[in-house]
Amino acid sequence: MTHFKQYKPFMAYLEPTEIDKLKKFAKQTKLPMAQIVREAISQRMANGDPYQSGFNAGIDKSINTVNNMKPAQFRFPSGKSFAEMIDDELNKLKRREKKEAKQNKEVANVEGGNITEPV
Repeated sequence: MTHFKQYKPFMAYLEPTEIDKLKKFAKQTKLPMAQIVREAISQRMANGDPYQSGFNAGIDKSINTVNNMKPAQFRFPSGKSFAEMIDDELNKLKRREKKEAKQNKEVANVEGGNITEPV
């Protein structure tokens, strides 16, 4: 089977530094850049991905640490504490993970051409 029948083209914009790192990594691993990108996409969308779970656990630990710091309890005139403001920003960094029950439906939607957001 040729690549034209096996794969569909996709275009993405990367920062120049990301391109340089990708090229260097591809050369070191002797893998095509396209394969590395496909693997990265698959890894990011994997259910129960240990990287995502670990990343989110690190964010949660950071939130706990901030909440337990006495100086972070300082309240601004808005009524929010410094800890609450930091918590809000840290929560934005969390990566969303798929729920097991919805995984099959989402995979079917992706394969059918309708890309859905992970839940």
